Amino acid sequence: MKKVLRLALVLALFGLIGSTFNSTAQAVTVPAEKTLWTQHFSSKAGTKVDPKFWSYDLGNGMGWGNLEQQYYTNKTANIAMDGRGRLVINAIKLNPEDPKDQYITNWCIDCKYSSAKIVTRGKLGFKYGSISARIQTPAGTGMWPAFWMLGVPRSTCDGWPSCGEIDIIEARGSQPYHSVASLHGPDYSGGNALSDYYFSGNTPLTAGFHIYRVDWLQNSIKFYVDGNLVGSHTKSSIAPNSWVFNAEFYLILNLATGGNFDGGALDETIQQASLKVDWIKYTTHKGKGTLIRHN
Repeated sequence: MKKVLRLALVLALFGLIGSTFNSTAQAVTVPAEKTLWTQHFSSKAGTKVDPKFWSYDLGNGMGWGNLEQQYYTNKTANIAMDGRGRLVINAIKLNPEDPKDQYITNWCIDCKYSSAKIVTRGKLGFKYGSISARIQTPAGTGMWPAFWMLGVPRSTCDGWPSCGEIDIIEARGSQPYHSVASLHGPDYSGGNALSDYYFSGNTPLTAGFHIYRVDWLQNSIKFYVDGNLVGSHTKSSIAPNSWVFNAEFYLILNLATGGNFDGGALDETIQQASLKVDWIKYTTHKGKGTLIRHN
């Protein structure tokens, strides 16, 4: 009888321990990230971007400092929705003999293409969070698509590169199997940027759509392609260079042609090249992220 009582006591004790363990080992629930802003381009063909969020940078690409050879317009031929759920930026070869192109080629003799560049500057700002877009980039030597960000001038900086640049994706048209993500700041800008490269393997990135993303926190930035980590940078990892990314930035989407990025080469036999954007999304990341509205 005593052995039976001792066994019952041991079993009861183990049951109590197991119950206590189970009650304290409950799964921790991670709150879902919050969507702060999205862009879907589902309007009819020829629709322009929403002026509440976007404005156009216009003019000669040579003026951007990279020896680019495009002229940016706001014409629907160069940028509009395609009626199939995409925003399309077209780089179109200029014809000096065509009256509709002569207003460009008469004074911008180095401009070889018309194209488009849109920005959220003065309309929307972003600070931390996760920013992604589903994009198909164009092939062709000299084609230079980009989805990127610039820091807003503030008391500690007055422009580029001191206010910072975050390149979520750039691509060289001559290298369709890889994309580039970069950080620019004081003493690490232009050709000295902190760049990370993604290689797609056997299928060129230009063959389809891919999701390009940045996860951005205070003192930390990570780049991804289709969920694959491409590069990671922190305030301590770039020291002694200055970390200039704990501030408001705005978004930019453009298709340049020629310029320094693709080695100055440009295949002028290309009559048209297209950058296609399925959607853009901005969410919190680990609970952080602020959408700043200026209008």
